Amino acid sequence: MAQTSTHVDSDRRISTPAAISSIFPPIQQALVNGLEDPINIAGCARKLQQIAKDAGHERPLTIGLKEADGMYDGLPFEVSGACFPSPLSLAAANSTTETRLVGRAIGQKLGSVGVNWVFIPTVDLLGESIEPLDASKTFGQDAESVCGHALALIQGLADEGVSACTNAHPAATTLEILRTQRFTELASSMDEQTNLPEFRPVRAVLTRYPLNSMQFGAAIHDFSEPEQSAHAIRATCEMVLRNTCGFQGPTVSSFTETTDSAAVCAMHTPLLSFLSGIDMVRLPEGVAAQQESVSVLKRAMGSGIIPSNLIQASAARVAAFKARFLSWERALNDIPAQSASLPAPGSLAHAIYRDAVTALSPGNSPLQGLVRTSILVVLTPTVPRRNPDSPSDPFEPLGRALSDHFPRLRHVPYTLSAGLTDVHQAFLQRAAAVVFVLCNTSSAMIESQDEFVGAVHRSLRVRDAMAGQQRTRKVVIGAGNPRDLRDPFAGWWGVLCYEYSKGALEAVAEVVLGQREATGKIP
Repeated sequence: MAQTSTHVDSDRRISTPAAISSIFPPIQQALVNGLEDPINIAGCARKLQQIAKDAGHERPLTIGLKEADGMYDGLPFEVSGACFPSPLSLAAANSTTETRLVGRAIGQKLGSVGVNWVFIPTVDLLGESIEPLDASKTFGQDAESVCGHALALIQGLADEGVSACTNAHPAATTLEILRTQRFTELASSMDEQTNLPEFRPVRAVLTRYPLNSMQFGAAIHDFSEPEQSAHAIRATCEMVLRNTCGFQGPTVSSFTETTDSAAVCAMHTPLLSFLSGIDMVRLPEGVAAQQESVSVLKRAMGSGIIPSNLIQASAARVAAFKARFLSWERALNDIPAQSASLPAPGSLAHAIYRDAVTALSPGNSPLQGLVRTSILVVLTPTVPRRNPDSPSDPFEPLGRALSDHFPRLRHVPYTLSAGLTDVHQAFLQRAAAVVFVLCNTSSAMIESQDEFVGAVHRSLRVRDAMAGQQRTRKVVIGAGNPRDLRDPFAGWWGVLCYEYSKGALEAVAEVVLGQREATGKIP
């Protein structure tokens, strides 16, 4: 199930070693008992909140859910009820109204199980530095589009009482400046940098929601020297977020490993994050590692390693954040049922997936007019499953949708490491049409993907050159990062669906079959 993040910073009085000792054990026990049964998440959340209230805290705990696959689909299906489109699909659908509705739908689902904080959206622009598998977490590469959709999603969550924790990587840019300039020159340099397109979404979000929280995607382990990383993060917090953007909310850093030893990481990474100016840290998974992290922080607070003024400043920001977004009434009671003004999540997701499909080629799909009894070969990559409940082959929904119209369809998976095998060759030589799906999941495999694409091209050219053979009808589908199809496929009709969820694949199948037109735009 999804990882929830509970924090020992519920208000100002928690910023002492004694307060941490008093709250951590009962919360830990409630988590262990409550999360054994995923459907009991709501009851567990209320129990956690009751513990905090009984301990005398002014405000409820923040109970957060980290994003999964670029969007919220981490809770059990019985609870979530729908898999929502990724940010990349939302941007391709090109409707901030729909994006806000998705934010509301996510907020209602999270609120119904006691979650009041979620680590979305990511406001980094899609570019070369983004791993292909992480592309769906972004709203694309256009700064204005990212701004619009990020703000719409955050507002939708807020409409339902859930606070967004924006993800971004501003510290990486700060570090690059620090490597070339003196610290005294940083202020003017950062002012220039924050006007660049890649910073525009960060500024827009922080200006509109100055009391929200923000998670640093770049953390201690991203840099060769922890001290250098801490300097970059501290400069980002002070000069970029606070001074330049006017951000008043708390900053969050996820737990990241700095060595091969989990114990060493638990000891040092949260402490370094706090000393870098971070207000809250997501602790590592595992009770033992969490206990070690809290123990280290208690000792550092008690001995003055973490200065008291730093502690009080962080506590004040967290308290202001909670005063704005959290209430005991909502934390301790059931959430009202879905309002009539919000579409059913399944219908909303279906409409967005349809709107997101984007044609890369003019004209109609080559499969239109293809005889029903023709052999259609569908080549799909081997990719990670979105969640444990999805089919062993995530592209099975695409094969099923196409086979309803072409019963002689042959669905043939491929791996980039194995390349084009004799089995693939045999099927391609008999195919009247080919649907070729690309979904690169690692930048390290780009060269292998290019080699596989070239091998498929060569095999089909040999077949088409044979006497008496009709030319193979060819369709290529991009089911991930749109940059996978940045090079034109000569002779192929191209279309994008941006992800390989069931809804996205069924929507692109409708376009490939000629049942509807593609209306999306490349984000």
